[in-house]
Amino acid sequence: MFGLMLSAPATASAAAQAHPSGCTFEVVDSKMTVARCSKSNGGHYRAQAMCKDTDTGAIKFFDGDWRNNGSHSRAYCQGSTRTVSAGITTKAS
Repeated sequence: MFGLMLSAPATASAAAQAHPSGCTFEVVDSKMTVARCSKSNGGHYRAQAMCKDTDTGAIKFFDGDWRNNGSHSRAYCQGSTRTVSAGITTKAS
């Protein structure tokens, strides 16, 4: 299993806020990944799924919903795609 960690750059207006910390992410099954951060630090996080199309072999990315409260964000592979790896995107906002 491959890990994927992405984060958005901080902006000057978000100087007082930080990115979430204590983050974990994992593949749940062939269609879903989850991500969670234990501390938001004023920022947000969301799950990301890297998925492979079983018909064409194309790699596609799907994002979960933004969270900031310690709950799980879930990302789902769509159509004929299947999970290759899980990741997380964070932002200070």
